[in-house]
Amino acid sequence: MRFTSRRKMGNKNNELNMKKYNILFACALSQELKTIKSLIKNLNFTALKIDFLQTWVGNYNTIYSLKDYLSKNKTDFIVNIWVCGKASFDLKNDCFQVARIKNNSNFKESLPTIYFKFLDLKSILSSEKVITNTEEMSLEDYVDMESFAIDFVASKEKIPAIILKKPFDFVSLDSKKVDIEAMQNSLKDLDYISLLENISSYLGQNTKNEENYDFYKEHFSFTFSEFEIFKKLVNRYKALHKTDFKDFFERFKNLSKKEFLEIFDKV
Repeated sequence: MRFTSRRKMGNKNNELNMKKYNILFACALSQELKTIKSLIKNLNFTALKIDFLQTWVGNYNTIYSLKDYLSKNKTDFIVNIWVCGKASFDLKNDCFQVARIKNNSNFKESLPTIYFKFLDLKSILSSEKVITNTEEMSLEDYVDMESFAIDFVASKEKIPAIILKKPFDFVSLDSKKVDIEAMQNSLKDLDYISLLENISSYLGQNTKNEENYDFYKEHFSFTFSEFEIFKKLVNRYKALHKTDFKDFFERFKNLSKKEFLEIFDKV
C-alpha cells in the first residue's frame, strides 16, 4: 500500500470536526475479510465507524446475509471488495469499480449508482456458480459471485454503496482452486486511505445531520424496525420532493400507524 505520513496527519487533523458515519465492508470469504480488516485497522482512521461482514459465497447467500445485517445495524455506506476472474490473460490486474452488472441467471442488467468515481469503471458478470470456461461469460471480461446481490440489497435499502473488484485469476478449471495466500496479498493493492477519505467526503457533503424523530416515534408507537423504515421514508421524501415532511405528517397524523406508513411509502 502506498500512502504518506502527511496524509495520515491530515486525516487526524480533520477527524475532530467530522461526524462519525457507519461504514460496512462486506466480503464473501473469511480470508478476504481478515486481510481487509487488518489493513484498515492498521490505518487508525477513526473518522468513520467501520464494521465488517462475511456474506459467504454466491448472490443468494449475500442477499440473505446483507439484508439480515442491515435490519439490525445502522449503516450509512456499504463497501464490497472481492477478487474476481478475468476472461483473458491480456487483461490488467488493476482494481476497478463496478458500474454495470449482468446477472448470469437471467441476463438482466443492473447499473449501480456511482456516488463518486474512485477507480476505472467496468462491467462484470455476476454468477451463482463458479465459472470455469470463458465461453460461459456472456462476452463479459470479468466475473464474480456477489456484485448483483450487493447492488440489489443496497438499492432496495437506499444505502449508498461501492463495489470494487480485484482481477485475480484467469477463468479456467483451476478457478475452483483458490490460492488463499495469493488472494490475500492481491487485496493489499487497494489504496484504503484514499477510499475512506472519498467515502467520508461524500457522506459529509450529502448527508444532513439526523433530526430528532422521537416525537413521531412516540406519536405512532413505532417498533424499532418500523422506526427505521420511517426514517428511510423521510429521507426519500425530502430527496424527491425537496421539502420538509412536516406538512405531510400534519395531513395524515390521525391515521393508524399501518395506514400512515403505507401512504408514506407511495408518495
